[in-house]
Amino acid sequence: MRSMKQRFGLLLAVVTTLGLMLMVSHQPVQAEKVTYSVTPVYPDNQTDADLGYYDLKVTPGQKQEIQVRVQNSGTQPIMLDVTPTTATTNENGLIDYTGTNSKRDSSLKHSFSEMMSGAQRVKVPANGEQTVTFNLTIPTEPFKGMVLGGFYIAQATKSQVDQALERKGGATLTNQYSYILAVKLTESDEMVHPSLRLNKVQAGLLNSHTAILANLQNTKANSVGKMKINGEIRKVGSNKVLYQSKRSDLEMAPNSNFNYGIDLKNQPLKAGKYNIKLSITSNKGRWILSKNFAITRQEVAKYNEKAVELPENNNWWLYVIIGIMIVIIMVLIILLWRKTRNTQD
Repeated sequence: MRSMKQRFGLLLAVVTTLGLMLMVSHQPVQAEKVTYSVTPVYPDNQTDADLGYYDLKVTPGQKQEIQVRVQNSGTQPIMLDVTPTTATTNENGLIDYTGTNSKRDSSLKHSFSEMMSGAQRVKVPANGEQTVTFNLTIPTEPFKGMVLGGFYIAQATKSQVDQALERKGGATLTNQYSYILAVKLTESDEMVHPSLRLNKVQAGLLNSHTAILANLQNTKANSVGKMKINGEIRKVGSNKVLYQSKRSDLEMAPNSNFNYGIDLKNQPLKAGKYNIKLSITSNKGRWILSKNFAITRQEVAKYNEKAVELPENNNWWLYVIIGIMIVIIMVLIILLWRKTRNTQD
């Protein structure tokens, strides 16, 4: 009888769970569609109209307008943020035009965002278009090489109230889509060769895993593409490679830096003195960079504690020794107690 009740209870639980799942899945999910597109409006000093991005030849002190055209194919008007940004290099080793890395590189003299007028929020009518105009002012001091930046275009962030109203009656799957129009400014055809520098090297975390982070800097006003980096970590004075990382298809913006990470493959950090060697090839040069660095006990404790997927300390032998010592001590105590008792008798 009890078995029958248990089976009936289990069946009721399964039916109830399925019913709840069906109720939840009944809510409609609507994915947002991308209803806008962006095209550049080339000025007269555009070097090539087939590039798909702005490549402008400028002169010191020059002032001009740069325009961006936005088309809305949707049935509702949309609000867009159009932001001039300076190109940087992100932690993945790629040129980034999003403007999320706001820290200025120490080698950068003239940034694109400083030459441009500020960001604009524009309303684009349904089934219509809007031309956004920015003012460009070139510094009076001549510059060599290139200034690299772009326009980052994204739909304006909606308020929490608007988002709640849209979700009423069904769930909404929201994706943030954005467009980037790159801009390259040059004053002459003179080539400036990139120069790579290895700055601070330190222990850290890479995607929550133990790693060595080497800050790599491009100090010249020229980009670097098709980079291949072979990174090796050794103990100071040793030829044995402890950790190695090989990556390709990397790139760097002019006058920028990023942390090149060497993953320790889920091995814990160990205190000591080390050497890093980076062998770099690209479409614009070759470099071999080397630097000694130290990992302190404080860094080991800090990052090993925060890291994920580290192997647990295998100290079973220590517990075995402690257990044997306890047994020996207990045996000695018993023998001593018996000897003392026999002596008293």
